[in-house]
Amino acid sequence: MTIDPKTSSTGKRAPGPKGSFLWGSLAEFQKDSLGLLSRSAQDYGDIVRLRFGPITAHLLNHPEYVEHVLLRRADRYDKNTRSVGMIRATTGDSLLSSNEDAWARHRRLIQPVFQPQYMDSIIATIDDETNAMLDRWAKRAEQGQSVEILSEMMRLVIAISARVLFTANVDADRLESALEVVLADTWRRLESLLDPSMISPRFHRNAFKQAVGDIDDMIYEIIKQRRSSPTTRDDLLSRLLKARDEESETGFTDLELRDAAVTLLLAGHETTANALAWTFHEVAKAPEKQFETYNASDLFDETVRMYPSIWIIERRAKIDDQIGPYHIPKGTSVMISPYILHRHPEFWPTPDEFDPSRYNAETTASRPRNAYIPFGLGR
Repeated sequence: MTIDPKTSSTGKRAPGPKGSFLWGSLAEFQKDSLGLLSRSAQDYGDIVRLRFGPITAHLLNHPEYVEHVLLRRADRYDKNTRSVGMIRATTGDSLLSSNEDAWARHRRLIQPVFQPQYMDSIIATIDDETNAMLDRWAKRAEQGQSVEILSEMMRLVIAISARVLFTANVDADRLESALEVVLADTWRRLESLLDPSMISPRFHRNAFKQAVGDIDDMIYEIIKQRRSSPTTRDDLLSRLLKARDEESETGFTDLELRDAAVTLLLAGHETTANALAWTFHEVAKAPEKQFETYNASDLFDETVRMYPSIWIIERRAKIDDQIGPYHIPKGTSVMISPYILHRHPEFWPTPDEFDPSRYNAETTASRPRNAYIPFGLGR
């Protein structure tokens, strides 16, 4: 499998479903997005051309193609896409949504914060919150009550995230409620071809604006208190406040701190809670299997293979490009779905089966490295 190294393209048009005359495959995508992508990859191969009304996109479903867009030729693609624009309404210009220079600045500032010794230091916080949750479960068990696992995981993760980020008395219930509204509204807009908020942020729904306002009020108040306080705390926010860009020797502005904090909250909230809940689901679904023979890492790795936190990644082609034999026109989108890639039969035998044995050293070494990208790749 080869990829044309030139920036010009002489390739042919990729195959794909025709869909309706006006809207292409939009209705199918809105009804069952993962079903459409799965069928398209199965029917047309590792590069599929899809049309959603005026938007043309290419689904890429091979590790080499993924590396081309997200690593080796990442300079040919950017995040100026419809989906990232929807996310930017919440996260601002953060690691998740920014391009090139802005992304590099955030990376330089944030990366030194996540040192191994700091990660080790938060284990006690995780233990505290987990033990408090288990105590609640024990009381419910005594009373014959069931546990709603996703709700419990959401509550656990937001409590840990708030303590790790802020070491402050954050109203966790208010924060969680606001995040739920923001996430739900973001997915609603992603599934709609047209939304008034695309014209102007003023046209966002009131519930979304209120939720973002609640998050901002909490975070900016903590930033204000922290900047004016002579007391130093060893939480993530304090470390971000002290961080300095090695090139400009400047630190985060309040807006950059806010964007970084919101992004880390989102990254550590629903995605992690969902992955933990799916782990419980898969283990409980097959009690006859001896999952206790596997370590927690293998169980979690297999969970995020089957249910990746990021199920789709979108980029925009800045110039004409060629991937394999196919032309990728300038201005069109490319989509990479870890959910679909993680079920590619060439790399994942029996892909719909929950099997933690996939992660032993021999099996892992035989698989292309980027056939597994549960948390994305590159920028």
